Amino acid sequence: MEHRESTQTAPLVVRPAAPEEFGRLLPVCVEAFADEAVSAWVEPRPGLRLDRTRELFETSLREAVDAGQLVVAFLPAGDAVAASVWIDLTDGAAEPPPPADDTTPHHATRATRRLATVLAATSARHPGAPHVYLSAMAALPRRRGLGAGSAMLRHGLDRARRIGLPVYLEASTPRNRRLYLRHGFRDRGKPIHLPDGGPSLQPMWHPAGR
Repeated sequence: MEHRESTQTAPLVVRPAAPEEFGRLLPVCVEAFADEAVSAWVEPRPGLRLDRTRELFETSLREAVDAGQLVVAFLPAGDAVAASVWIDLTDGAAEPPPPADDTTPHHATRATRRLATVLAATSARHPGAPHVYLSAMAALPRRRGLGAGSAMLRHGLDRARRIGLPVYLEASTPRNRRLYLRHGFRDRGKPIHLPDGGPSLQPMWHPAGR
């Protein structure tokens, strides 16, 4: 389903990505997600972050597109400016991830292990009840300020209302948390503190039907 939003600066079209769009949307997702707090902790070296983000997330993003879970905000000309991943967990909590693979090449070992740490910490706090999991949301750095985050939230929350499910996420920065609060989310328990100077992730919950 397509959702049109008009912002103060540009109209946006928000809709799930089609499988045939994966090739052109992957670089957009990688650039947007690589600039987020968790990605910066997973790979602290800026010169390697884009390549590492692509290595770590390309398969899961392909699966998200095929499942209709990647929701993208586009300008009218067709340029993608932001992306988000909404996963229906109708059986409740997410499955815990496998441990990091010790056979990973040396240059990627820290990033792979840190990603496994993030997935283990967040999976442990997932609600047991069925819900929609907003696992990632970000805009291209040069395209921030267009209202893409709010537009994608309205799209995803409208869909969650229609299917009667609450929405769960982890806010990775105070600024993100304020955005989610404005859209009806509330804190759910204490923050998740990542080790080694990593960010604190605040679990948040949006009740069904609101």
